[in-house]
Amino acid sequence: MTTETKSQQKDIASMDIQELRAELKAVREGEPYDRIFDSVPVSLEVGDYSGIKVFLDNLRANGVQDFGAYFGEHPEAIREGIGHMSEEVFLHNKEFLSIYQSNSTEEFLNDTAGVDPMTDKTVYTDDFCGSFGELFTALANGATRFSTYTTETIVDNTTRFQAEVTWSIVSGYEDTWERVVVSVIPFDRIRLPA
Repeated sequence: MTTETKSQQKDIASMDIQELRAELKAVREGEPYDRIFDSVPVSLEVGDYSGIKVFLDNLRANGVQDFGAYFGEHPEAIREGIGHMSEEVFLHNKEFLSIYQSNSTEEFLNDTAGVDPMTDKTVYTDDFCGSFGELFTALANGATRFSTYTTETIVDNTTRFQAEVTWSIVSGYEDTWERVVVSVIPFDRIRLPA
């Protein structure tokens, strides 16, 4: 085999690998993955937590070193931090919407728009905010994944439920927190009095 033939074979192999990579990328970005995400039997939300990162970085720049102690002494700061979450949530799967008794992401966002974490105690219960204080502390200390138990409320505020909530920063977004996957596993629903 001549050097020219070997070179041609390498070029062909390289083109084949590039074509295969392009096909795999198209599959990853296409409808099958959308359907898989939507069909996962665990509640999933993908959101943008970059505003929370900026909030925590500002606290650190202003001298906060022990975030657990700080949030213990300043619970209102947790509510302020929640207010820094991006209003734009990228994805909810069917299970997430079902748990919160919402028909679509648009409906969920409309039902929760304008709820102020600083003043609202029906959705933003002390228990719910406490779980965010734990999350903020873990993230500020370098964690990229955190789980806790908390109280959640469905969108019409008629039912609360206990849930295990896990947050995980998507690989590649550790420096910005622009993509965080949240899973919610509910148990013990409690109907609230009318």
